[in-house]
Amino acid sequence: MFGWTEISILAAAAVLLVWGMLPRLRPHRPLFGGASLLLLITALFPRTGNPVGEFLFDATASGWHPPRELFGIIWWILGAWLVKSLLDLILRQTIFPNNDEPHARRLFADLASALIYVLAFVGILDTVFKQQISALLATSGVLAIVLGLALQNTLGDVFAGLAINIERPLGAGDWITVAEQISGQVIEVNWRATRIRTLSNDTVVIPNSFVSKAIVTNHSRPQGPHFCIIRLNVDLSIKPALVIDTLLAAADGNADIADGTTPVAYACGFSDSLVVYELAFAIQHFGLTRRAKSAMLLRVAQAFQDLAIPIGAPATSIRIIQGGTLARAVDVVPNAI
Repeated sequence: MFGWTEISILAAAAVLLVWGMLPRLRPHRPLFGGASLLLLITALFPRTGNPVGEFLFDATASGWHPPRELFGIIWWILGAWLVKSLLDLILRQTIFPNNDEPHARRLFADLASALIYVLAFVGILDTVFKQQISALLATSGVLAIVLGLALQNTLGDVFAGLAINIERPLGAGDWITVAEQISGQVIEVNWRATRIRTLSNDTVVIPNSFVSKAIVTNHSRPQGPHFCIIRLNVDLSIKPALVIDTLLAAADGNADIADGTTPVAYACGFSDSLVVYELAFAIQHFGLTRRAKSAMLLRVAQAFQDLAIPIGAPATSIRIIQGGTLARAVDVVPNAI
């Protein structure tokens, strides 16, 4: 007869199996089934006072008897799979509740899975095959040092990827600028690198170690509209109030401006005989920057042309006299800023 320990384990296995049949728990049915099977194997394994287990694994009795090693290996592998699946479920429910960053969740899950299965392998050697693991651990330590030196850069990228996903300064879907050189939308952050799709629809692969050390501007956080700024210089002789009104009139009605926002124009400094003005307006996201800026520049240029307001310094005439004789007159038009 079974003892109370076996009866309790079998009862728990039956309860888990019944729960797994409930419709609302259908997505987690494999977990309940695996847990029930693990408890069943645990209950049947030979122990003192467990006659069924002793009969099943008694090699001296007549009939076919499964080897203990086979059940032991199945127990460890099934247990490792259950732990890995539970960890993945916990990640979905806690750190990544909306599963909006599957690549980051997969990175944590893969690293944890590797560790879990390594521990299961050591457990099989120790408990099933009764092998001394001290020599194995010593050998694996030397091997780990060699691999660490050989894969130093790769390991640096892996740990940098872990740091990025723990701190989460950026994620899939964010628009970022790395080291003031590369701008684009993050596609994924995987084991080794961060993949970015640029505004020209190119894919840039950047090692995680470089991303972790570089200055990264995240244009998507905090969430909300992205602000664009257009800067221009206008001659001091033009009334600032007229320039500001013209900028606001040009920005009014632009389809790219985010809903619920209002453009702002202001004077922000002097440059010789010029006044520096800025026009700030909000758009939905960073990906619209080039198109929105181009459309706004065209509207501003047209508005200033209609009012005959020159952008930048007015044209000046410079006369160059050589040897008391007028040599030539050249019209020089400074570049508009």
